[in-house]
Amino acid sequence: MRRDPRLYSTTRRCSTTRRCSTTRRCSTTRRFGLALPALALAVLLSSSSARSEDAAGGHDWPQFRGQQRNGISTETDLLARWPEAGPRELWRRTIGEGYSGIAVVGDRFYTLYADGEGDAAREYAAAFDTAKGQELWRTAVGAKLETEFGNGPRATPTVGDDSVYVLGSMGRLAALGRGDGTVRWQLELEETFGSERPHWGFATSPLVDGDLLVVEGGGTEGKSYAGLDKATGAVRWTVGDAKGGPGYNSAIPVMMNGQRRFVYVASGQIRCIDPEGGVVWNHPWPAGETHAVPVFIAPDLIFASGAQGVGAKLLRVHEDGDEVRVEEVWSTDVMKNHFNASVVYDGVIYGFDNATLKAIALDTGAALWAKRGLGKGSLILADGNLLVLSDRGKLLLVEASEKAYVEKGHVQALSGRSWTAPTLSAGHLYLRNHTEMVAYDLARPTG
Repeated sequence: MRRDPRLYSTTRRCSTTRRCSTTRRCSTTRRFGLALPALALAVLLSSSSARSEDAAGGHDWPQFRGQQRNGISTETDLLARWPEAGPRELWRRTIGEGYSGIAVVGDRFYTLYADGEGDAAREYAAAFDTAKGQELWRTAVGAKLETEFGNGPRATPTVGDDSVYVLGSMGRLAALGRGDGTVRWQLELEETFGSERPHWGFATSPLVDGDLLVVEGGGTEGKSYAGLDKATGAVRWTVGDAKGGPGYNSAIPVMMNGQRRFVYVASGQIRCIDPEGGVVWNHPWPAGETHAVPVFIAPDLIFASGAQGVGAKLLRVHEDGDEVRVEEVWSTDVMKNHFNASVVYDGVIYGFDNATLKAIALDTGAALWAKRGLGKGSLILADGNLLVLSDRGKLLLVEASEKAYVEKGHVQALSGRSWTAPTLSAGHLYLRNHTEMVAYDLARPTG
């Protein structure tokens, strides 16, 4: 571990790639007064401006990594230990290929998968009932992506008001009606932003914030990230240049200095923008794979990590009016998240350092404990425990403790490649791999 307390002035590149000479907030963005593309279908939606996490029920999981996009559930009264056979299985059903996560609101959940062969192969967004896992509707969102490490869609749906926002791996972004999957509007990222489909497909998950939909456009000339009108799909603003094409890093929402912000990693920068597309700050980021999203630790810390020599950094952001500076608290190669992000709880960062599950100290980045044998897994946190899914389908309950790895139950939930992180809602845990989905009851019995 290398501890580096130096302060970094934000002499950063703004969206025009111009070198700034001060640490004042950059607001140079590319603004649009565009009509909806011909492909888009305009429709009037609810006038509610509630954010997805505010509108969601207390135990809903409406988007990628949960209500706050931090992989943490606020649910309690879950099983503190599992029986030898594991938690009770509620249902199991087959599903087509894909890595898309599961979003849950009320008595329905949503995901994407691929189906069909040859020219008839398509990717679909679909709704299912939570009770039995039965499919209620499905809507095609483009052709099926095929790669050497698995086929089908990657992005997780986002539920906001009465729409579900989905992104197919070929770049079709769509707003669908929650009730029946009707297409309300749709657009193609490559056509709209001049981007090129990345090798592993378009994979970032849309973010709903008020009446805004934030998504990676993946284009150059100021079109790396975009803010869209969520009701119509009209482009309000774009910002940044996607050097080398689109990445795989979804934006996270944060509240800093009493203001709403969005943070993501793209093109050698970890970037913070505001809801108008203004750049609040940039900080240099190492070259390599950074698929895992950053983690916000209130009130002013950002943890981010990547693989292939990237390692991890903890940043502290200081804002004083328009003056901003970013302090690199520490940097380490002890944690190298690959495609699944870490969670932070009670002063400890838990995550997969490539194929090793680890706990490291938030204040120093020092390693606390490590557990091998689980592959490149994923995890979420709930009720003081980690819910860990190995990439071979083994599900484990692990105590969130800085002292040691303490396993409190396990079950072989799935087989084969299991790269999609778990989803927890109303005491039910939802898992999927490339061939099936399964749900478990984790609620503590009452009475």
